Amino acid sequence: MSLIWIIVLMNEMHGYKGCLETERTALLEIKSFFISVSDIGYDDQILPSWVGEDYGMPSDCCDDWEGVKCNATTRRVMQLSLNNTKRLNYYDGTSLLINMSLFHPFEELQSLHLYRNWFTGIYENRAYDSFGSLKQLKTLNLEYNFFNDSILPYLNILTSLTTLNLHYNKIEGSRTRQGLANLRYLQVLDLSANYNITSGSLTRLGLANLTNLKKLDLDGCGITTIQGLAKLKNLEALDLSSNYYLHGSLEGLANLTNLQVLDLSGNQNLTTLGLANLPNLKTLDLRDCGITTIQGLAKLKSLEALDLSGNNLNGSLAGQGLANLTNLRVLDLGYNRNLTTLGLADLPNLKALDLHYCGITTIQGVCELKNLFELNLQGNNVEGHLLSN
Repeated sequence: MSLIWIIVLMNEMHGYKGCLETERTALLEIKSFFISVSDIGYDDQILPSWVGEDYGMPSDCCDDWEGVKCNATTRRVMQLSLNNTKRLNYYDGTSLLINMSLFHPFEELQSLHLYRNWFTGIYENRAYDSFGSLKQLKTLNLEYNFFNDSILPYLNILTSLTTLNLHYNKIEGSRTRQGLANLRYLQVLDLSANYNITSGSLTRLGLANLTNLKKLDLDGCGITTIQGLAKLKNLEALDLSSNYYLHGSLEGLANLTNLQVLDLSGNQNLTTLGLANLPNLKTLDLRDCGITTIQGLAKLKSLEALDLSGNNLNGSLAGQGLANLTNLRVLDLGYNRNLTTLGLADLPNLKALDLHYCGITTIQGVCELKNLFELNLQGNNVEGHLLSN
């Protein structure tokens, strides 16, 4: 008889359908920890399905406990979702440390979610004492906490990580030696809403070493240039939106030839887009960028969705290269209030066109878009018959 079946039979003898006793005990210790750092009065609201023997016949932590998923064969915990588990009437700014040693018994843990728990740091003094035993961890979600640069050495030992979410923390990258440079298997990294990551910090965070990255989110990070991103040649999605001081040319993005999605919205100090050499780009968001011309986009022949709303485009778009974007399916030109001539007749695959509040008085050429399914003309003064040229 295999060891796995012996474990299963032993658990069933004790009334457990499949949950390993060591991991069951560890889960109850995690529950006790969250109760201890929460406000008095929330005990019965924290992981209520996690119950011990004191509550009668114990349930199976693999199948019956919220936020717990196990390997179907070994019955070991593979995923823990402890989002918004710590409950506070209000946060008074005091230090709240997470005890990572509580997770050491979970030898097959691959996914750990600690979203919105407002932790400020790690309890353990040494990096290996915190995450060192989590050698199979692939996904770590720490968004909506208060971790600063001091957590980076702890994360840097998680060399098996493929997804890391640090959205809305206090990462700056100014006080680190290696940053995240050891996470060479990382494919998805979210650093958005860490408002004080400067451009120099991108280098100190070790992003240039993360050559397997496919998705990088730097929305609202305060960066001013794209220096340090050129080596990420496997990137498929890049979000640089709402970096209000991002300025100058983006020609350094030309190395990212695998890029399919690019969000530059809310950056009003760009001078030269320099996006002509992105042959695989399919989605481009240039909302609220203050641009006055779309010259330079004509070579993006793989584009399927283009958002140019909220800019300063005026006069005629004819001759600016839109006609070359024959794969375009979605085009948003809303809130460009001074457009006169659209020049869109040569977009045979266009299915959705948004022209709300563009100040146009004629839709000449639009009727030639035979595949158009959705058209928004709100806030304009279009004259004449919509079915005529």
